[in-house]
Amino acid sequence: MKQLEKYTPAYAFAALIALLVSSPLAARDVSYSKDIKPIIQRSCQGCHQPATKMGGLVLTEYDEITKGGQKGPIFVAGSPDTSRVVGMLSGKVEPLMPMGGKALPGEEIELFRLWVEQGAKDDTPASEKGPQIPEKPPVYTQAPLISGLSYSPDGSLLAVGAYKEIVLLKADGSETVARLLGKSERINSLAFTPDGTKLIAVGGAPARYGEIQVWDVASRKLLRSIDATTDTLFGGAVSPDGKYVCIGGADKGVRVIEIDTGKELFKAGHHEDWVLDAAFGIDGKRVVTVGRDRAAKLADAKTGAFLENVNLLREQLFAIERHPRRDYVLIGGMDRVPYLYMMDRPRALKIADDSTLVRKFEEQKANILALAFSPDGNRIAVGGLSDEVPIYNTETGERVATCKGVPQGIFVIQFHPDGDKVALGGFDGRVRIYNPTTGELLKNFAAVPITQQVASN
Repeated sequence: MKQLEKYTPAYAFAALIALLVSSPLAARDVSYSKDIKPIIQRSCQGCHQPATKMGGLVLTEYDEITKGGQKGPIFVAGSPDTSRVVGMLSGKVEPLMPMGGKALPGEEIELFRLWVEQGAKDDTPASEKGPQIPEKPPVYTQAPLISGLSYSPDGSLLAVGAYKEIVLLKADGSETVARLLGKSERINSLAFTPDGTKLIAVGGAPARYGEIQVWDVASRKLLRSIDATTDTLFGGAVSPDGKYVCIGGADKGVRVIEIDTGKELFKAGHHEDWVLDAAFGIDGKRVVTVGRDRAAKLADAKTGAFLENVNLLREQLFAIERHPRRDYVLIGGMDRVPYLYMMDRPRALKIADDSTLVRKFEEQKANILALAFSPDGNRIAVGGLSDEVPIYNTETGERVATCKGVPQGIFVIQFHPDGDKVALGGFDGRVRIYNPTTGELLKNFAAVPITQQVASN
């Protein structure tokens, strides 16, 4: 036998094909769920998952695999010889995959070739597929906690996040208008676009996936579901022009997504811990994000380029809101004090500088988890682990009203566009609507229908 001058993966692949022509492997059907998916999970998903997305390619779900990456589809069903995935695994097409790792065994490469040749079908059982949209609205024996809540710009609707759904109510909670079913187990943020035509939901499931939902308000149809990470998403600030949404995540990343296309404008890694909330500047050119690393970070909203820290670092930050008429941001968190900051620094940055601070409000009874400005910017509401939500005059810092009787766990606060009501949602799953001038409780209701649990014998 003539000695080979050079061993190549391509030669090995050709030799393997010759050996397998009459083998049992060539005769049987190759299963995506049993044969192909385990190889991908072991050898490919480290680089090709939503959190990393190398080459623009995600291999965690079959639907994502069929989309391909930056260079287009990775396979042509029925044609393994023209499929890039087979070529890159075998060494016929550069780069050899897995990138920088040991080449797959010949038997596994042949499984890929046969799978593509046989049509590259998905035979994953429904029970093993990723998170699914329920066919029917969930049935509740108790109200799920509320961390997403938003009034429509015209003040006619109140959107409330629940388990795998968004409930659209009349603004006073008197009637359910629609139940929008999605796959996110928890909705952490809800925001209407400024024109009221779309509703943006941000959420997911811990250590599994992070999702952005884009809903058409008039038709009640889901326009887009975007899986951005393998963990929960937070924030969900919509830009003033309604074109972009800024999200944070448990992966420490900040992302800006184009709403109409789902395209990721950028991913930035300025934070050193979870990013929990975000706010655009008035002109939409900058964005401020806060998180568990204690920082309110200012960045360019088009490129993600870091500009500076807005605040003096103190304790972990959980919430941020931008003033409706000024480039001021209100932040709060573990140190229990709401701080109002300018986005623009009046003088050169110095170490331990706090020159952007406009006002420091009174210390709260417990951690701050939610903040809100009234539509005119004259009042703020502060909620969290306290049993009350105080209302303050923005200019003077004076407390003007107190919403009492709230559960110790308010996760979201929203003023009605008219400014005459403020809605709270939190741990006990009930929506409470108060008069922000007097602190009077106007409404107290569960956003979802509650079914009484029947005791078994």
